Amino acid sequence: MYSKFIEYDEISPNLIKALIAMEDNRFYSHYGIDIRAILRALYVNVTNLSYKQGGSTITQQLAKITFLNSEKSILRKIKELFITIKLEILLEKEEILSLYLNRAYFGSGNYGVKSASNSYFYKNPKDLNIYESAILVSALKAPTRLNMIASPISTKKRALLVLNKMLNLDFISELEFNREFKNLNEFKIKKYLSVESRYFSDWVLRRTSKNYNNISDITIKSTLDVNIQNITEKAVLKILKDRDDLEVAVIVMDTSGAIRAMLGGRSYSNSQFNRATQALRQTGSVFKLFTYLTAIDLGFDHLDQIEDSPLELNGWKPKNYNKKYKGSITLEESFAISSNVAAVRLQEIVGRESIIKWVKKLGVSSKLKPERSLSLGTQSISLIEMTNAFAAISSGGLVPFIYGVEEITDRNNDLIYRRKNSERTPSINKSVIDNMQILLKSSMDKGTSVNAKLLYLDNKNILYGGKTGTTQDSKDAWFIGYLNNIVIGIWVGKDDNTKVENLSGGNQAAKLYREITKYWLEL
Repeated sequence: MYSKFIEYDEISPNLIKALIAMEDNRFYSHYGIDIRAILRALYVNVTNLSYKQGGSTITQQLAKITFLNSEKSILRKIKELFITIKLEILLEKEEILSLYLNRAYFGSGNYGVKSASNSYFYKNPKDLNIYESAILVSALKAPTRLNMIASPISTKKRALLVLNKMLNLDFISELEFNREFKNLNEFKIKKYLSVESRYFSDWVLRRTSKNYNNISDITIKSTLDVNIQNITEKAVLKILKDRDDLEVAVIVMDTSGAIRAMLGGRSYSNSQFNRATQALRQTGSVFKLFTYLTAIDLGFDHLDQIEDSPLELNGWKPKNYNKKYKGSITLEESFAISSNVAAVRLQEIVGRESIIKWVKKLGVSSKLKPERSLSLGTQSISLIEMTNAFAAISSGGLVPFIYGVEEITDRNNDLIYRRKNSERTPSINKSVIDNMQILLKSSMDKGTSVNAKLLYLDNKNILYGGKTGTTQDSKDAWFIGYLNNIVIGIWVGKDDNTKVENLSGGNQAAKLYREITKYWLEL
């Protein structure tokens, strides 16, 4: 995603000096290819028996990012040399610098110097001071890793190297160096800058860049709702304020499949691993959605009876979470109280393979085994896919296709891609949906999900429902629920998969859901 193109005279001279000092200090004296730099890099690399230094000029780098892909081959290198020479013939040096800075990637979703300046410093590129320029240039070597959001300490170390280069080339005085060194050490990203939406940005870019990496200057219009994203982050800070030991992931989507908010962890700066899309975790009782769906599809009704009593299955004795049993109860009540033994009994009646077929039908890609503990959620699925499965219930049986991009245009604002909504028929019939919505509503009205419900919902014409999930030894806590066409999936736990005291789906995860919906409904 590129910001608007800016001219050379709109860029701070500090940034130009920092760039030349670090990337190509003979920029004004060569014609695109610096033989001296190539020989120096070759000597350093041979001496160290490893790749330590490159010899590419700024013009060569511009050729790479503008006209070539990431392929590594002799043919591509030859093309690069020819393009470099052509650029030097056709363009002034200032034009080369401005083109490069407009196209370079500065990390954390920032393509182009205008986007980077605004994101990191809330400034126009023309107003960048010396140490800010050094920070931006330091990102060019490895923008995903070296930027002030992903790794501020490492970025500052490299920015200091940029300042030293500028000092050695007499681009700055010793007095300026000492001043900027102090400013660099004291600089911190503003706390009000929301960086957690970077999880969504990274997810979108991974899904789109492989299809459009040969097109320069694309603009992506995404599905992200900034208001809902901010609400989600605010709710996490409030509910988990005293639990620094816990990680969290949140997906907010609508029933069309559009992702409206995404939180992949507590801190993007500390970890770019997206727990909402990349992590596979045991699902606990949220998986029971598939077991009861299978049963109702085969003819069961929410008022049919099922035994909630001790059970032994070939030597295995599953137990209820609270180790209490009610005897013969309805499917509706067994789902609401999340009875494990009732779910296993239902599973053995309808068949494990039948349940797995429904899991796949609702868009889950994880390969599940027909194990006897299947319905207790002992196998791993991603949060985004589980949330999508619940969306099929709130949508009336339509299984959404998850997406994050509305449209893509090029630098001339010509349309490259626009998402088209196709007509689809429901995958689940209406009577099954009606029964499932009753079960999910009961869970929130009088079951394990009561902590997720707002009293505001009573006597309101709002479709709502949800389900909790807690895995063995309280390693994972889940809640997935919906309000009309908005579906929210939440996971709370630890990355190392260790036991967590007082963790449950009905506690932190359900309360977080309630807090998000409270902000969203402006209560």
